[in-house]
Amino acid sequence: MRSARLSRTWARAAAGILAGLVVVGLAGCGTSSDGTDSGAGAVTIPHAFGQTSVPQVPKRIVAIGNQWLDAALALGVTPVGYLDNVAMVSKSRTAWDPDTLGRATQLSNNDLAESVAALDPDLILADGYYADEKMYTTFSKIAPTLPALSKSMVTPWQDQTTALGKVLHKDADAAAIVAKVTGRIDALAQQYPGLHGKTFASTWLAGPSQLMVLIDPKDGSTSLFTALGLHIPEQLAALPSNGGRTQLSPERVDELQVDLLLAATSPGLADTYRHFPGYDNLPAVRKHAVAELDTQDIAGLNQPTALSLPYLLDKIEPALAAAAS
Repeated sequence: MRSARLSRTWARAAAGILAGLVVVGLAGCGTSSDGTDSGAGAVTIPHAFGQTSVPQVPKRIVAIGNQWLDAALALGVTPVGYLDNVAMVSKSRTAWDPDTLGRATQLSNNDLAESVAALDPDLILADGYYADEKMYTTFSKIAPTLPALSKSMVTPWQDQTTALGKVLHKDADAAAIVAKVTGRIDALAQQYPGLHGKTFASTWLAGPSQLMVLIDPKDGSTSLFTALGLHIPEQLAALPSNGGRTQLSPERVDELQVDLLLAATSPGLADTYRHFPGYDNLPAVRKHAVAELDTQDIAGLNQPTALSLPYLLDKIEPALAAAAS
């Protein structure tokens, strides 16, 4: 039972790192500097629960979940209030968010619907892993609401950026943002062609003996590494899965026979990970192809956005270069 609980926790890590977090990020665009036209026509966006029509360019947007929040921030939208799950789980400000977020009111999980309603939003954005259909219905009674765009646990950041660009009538800006980030990824793939066909493992040491490993090749967090030419090895993908993750005991760390190792740890556990039996003999360790990450980093990779990816690519590039050699 303990193992099952931990596996479920890691499954939610793909979407939010820790189980039980309900998050709200609030974004609003309310100044002429946003470059939107309040007189623009209605826009209808299809999503997991149907479709939502936004009658005009919104000026007070509430975004539930860091992916929608980052999409708004990337488009130059300054929030009027927010609750960022990545910041919550890491207990620190999200490193890649702009300083303008400091002007926003930070919400709490308590009385969520009432808190959102009190901000008088004209659009609510709700990431799917925190807003099920019931919550979507609740929010829709407050203001037009965009939930997850599909049934997938993690919505592709490109789709969210593009959809929100349409709502804000910033289609060209959204396209430029997507092109810039995907261009960076493509450039890395060209710079390090040796990554093609190599393997990777995304891991998180949640507790002293709780090593969680991504094993689902279709998980939304794998898209970055797939674009770089990497893949999860068959021996990991074949392990018993709970929500796309499995738990390895410290004695089984030698199963991480991969070219690139993402070694994320909860606070104070980096040295514990390094001293697991067999760690020094792992191929990635011998090649110096280990990206040592913290909880905020792995959350950003599990929930990729147009803001988190450039920051995290800078952080993992040395390990990518070593894995490619």
